[in-house]
Amino acid sequence: MHVTLPPDPPTRTPKQQLALSVTAALRVAGPDRAGKPNKLRQVDVMRLTGMSRTTLRPLLDTTESSQRNPDLTTLNKLAQVIGVPLAFLLMTPTDWRVLIKAIGAIADHQAAAHGLVTDALGSPALAEAVLKRCKVHPERPPLGVDYDLQEIKRLDARNEWRRRCSLVMAALAQPAARGNRKSFVDMTALAAALANEMTPYNPAPDNSSQDQEGS
Repeated sequence: MHVTLPPDPPTRTPKQQLALSVTAALRVAGPDRAGKPNKLRQVDVMRLTGMSRTTLRPLLDTTESSQRNPDLTTLNKLAQVIGVPLAFLLMTPTDWRVLIKAIGAIADHQAAAHGLVTDALGSPALAEAVLKRCKVHPERPPLGVDYDLQEIKRLDARNEWRRRCSLVMAALAQPAARGNRKSFVDMTALAAALANEMTPYNPAPDNSSQDQEGS
């Protein structure tokens, strides 16, 4: 059964989320001290990355008081010093919940992908085929139940969103398979599972709060 989870309050900008994530990571990213988590000091970050204090300080500012925006090279250096991929520093709480739900559902998607992928040279369209085989896409009203036009439009919008998202996620993930069929199956399955969980409850353009689907 699918339930709708409320979205995170829209109070954090991407810059604020980055600052919160970096601050949280720095609290525990330092060298081990007697088996306890230790902070990575700002002076060490500056030494390891070559950043100046004026460059680092806005990355830790959650108030939006600074108008300076870091470039990707700077952010990548910071992520390397912390020891995580840059993308993880940009993830919101909703992103983390979507990821864990997709991981929890991936077994079904892997089974479907295993039956569809014949080699390591498939296309992103396989991710949508996986969703169809798992019977989660496209969504249709139950037989014998009358739905109004708005509900039909909502389902159509979800289907189109999920279709496009599955193609994009597969296009991003599949190259990591590097010609290995098993890895290609897993990447296609992950793309499909993420696309399904990322699809908003109502993706209509005029809907300001796009709820995430839960299961």
